[in-house]
Order: sequence, then structure tokens, then C-alpha cells
Amino acid sequence: MKKFLAVLAFSVSAVVFLAGFTAPPSKNELSDGQLHLPIVMYHNVLKSRTGKYVVSPAQLERDFEAIIAAGFQPVFMSEVIDWVDGKGKLPARPIVITFDDGHYNNLHYGLPIAQRHNMKFMINPVTSFSKFSVDSGDHSNPNYSHITWEQMGTAVASGLIEFGNHSHAMHKFKPRFGITKMRHEGEDDYATTLRDDIMAAQDLIEQSGAVRPRTFAYPFGKFDSLSRRLLLDMEFRALLTCTEGVSIITKSKPESLHNLKRINRDGSMSTEKLINLVCKK
Repeated sequence: MKKFLAVLAFSVSAVVFLAGFTAPPSKNELSDGQLHLPIVMYHNVLKSRTGKYVVSPAQLERDFEAIIAAGFQPVFMSEVIDWVDGKGKLPARPIVITFDDGHYNNLHYGLPIAQRHNMKFMINPVTSFSKFSVDSGDHSNPNYSHITWEQMGTAVASGLIEFGNHSHAMHKFKPRFGITKMRHEGEDDYATTLRDDIMAAQDLIEQSGAVRPRTFAYPFGKFDSLSRRLLLDMEFRALLTCTEGVSIITKSKPESLHNLKRINRDGSMSTEKLINLVCKK
């Protein structure tokens, strides 16, 4: 009986909460060939703890419900890239949902929620973390492990998940901060080091059965003009930063994909505030 009442209370509160939203105008279009593109950045989905980079399954479900109620339709970054290239269509109000680092809990908790609401999302794994989970045999624990190659294949098979690149082993503060060049490092040496790392991640993701990524998410959001140029030389089309905000993408202008802003979904943030940020122009 207590469980029933708890579920009823949650359902009623969700209805009241969502009733407070007025769907925005039917289009996110600014002018011919331009669209606002909100991108939301998640990390962990956990029941066991809270924090800046953690949301609970209940929070994630409320977010997805509110995103839909506000008139947005989730799309893959690959669909956004194709639209910029003039090869496909986007809904009137597209939104991209991303999960950084490749935590197994993105699948354990996140995928069932996404399936209930038909929400597409992107996972940007750090493949050295995944390799450790595979090699150690200590995987499939939502509290700490990372997605394995087999689980990547399962994720893709769901039809709701695609993968980006978040580096193989450069999600570190030292000896370099993310993927940026170290102060006394030569540009040629740096270019070789960066390419070796990023291509290792590309190969591992592709070997899992996922499509070879065309999107790169900067570790810690750290980048400079050199790292950006090198990534573009590696044929990445979309580059995701941690700069807060909503980006404008433009058809036939690939450079509009090169420094895309995202909204970090802080665990202390309310769903209402998230939607206000998503709708902010």
C-alpha cells in the first residue's frame, strides 16, 4: 500500500509539474537554414549517491518527460551533421542528449527510461576506462564500472544510442590537461600523440559494432585552436565543448558544428530550471 501511494504521489506531482509548462513555438528556426540546437550533458545516473555530475533515475525520467512536454524531439548528432550537409531533415525543435565518460549506469538505468519515452541519446566513452572494465573482469556494476565492448553493441542494437569519441586515455589532469598540448611539447610530437590516442578510441568503438564516430567531446571541455584543427583533420565533424548555452547550427556551414555548447545537467538542478535553460535563446 505504501509503495502504491508513493507511486501515486509521484505521478500526481509529475502531472502538476508538467502542467506548468507551455509548449514553445512550433519551430526552433531562426531564419532560412538556421536552428537553435540545445545539447544536454549528463554523466552518471545513480541511486546510490548525488553530486554535480550525478542524476537519479527519477530525475532523468522527469527530465525526459519535461523535454517531450516542452515540444522537443531528441535526435542523434549524426542526424544533425547530415542536416548541416543538406542530406536529411530535422524535427522543428531538435534536442541532443549526451552522456560523457561511458558509465555502465547510462545503460543500466538510462536505457530503460529512454525506451519508455523513445529518447535517443549519445554516449561519449573514455575507451581506456572501458578497457579496464573488460580486462579486469569487474564490469556491469552501475556504481563504478564502464561500458564494455559487448554492451556497446547491445546499446547500438536498441536503436536509441549512438557513440561519440571522448579520447582513449586523455581524460586526465596530468601530465596534460585533457587533450591539450603540454607547454614544452613540440607540435609534431603532440600531433602524433593526439592522433594515436584518438584513433585508438575510434577503432575500439567501431570494433564493438558501433558506427565510427564523427563527433568528439572534449575531455573537461578543454581545447585550443591547434587541438581543434587536428581533430578536424581526423575527420570529426562535430566538436562538443562544456561551454554553457544553446548553439545555432546553419545548413551548409560545417563550421557551425565545431564548437558546440552544452548544458551541464547538474544533479542539484531542478528539471524546471533545466527546461528553462534548454528553451533559452
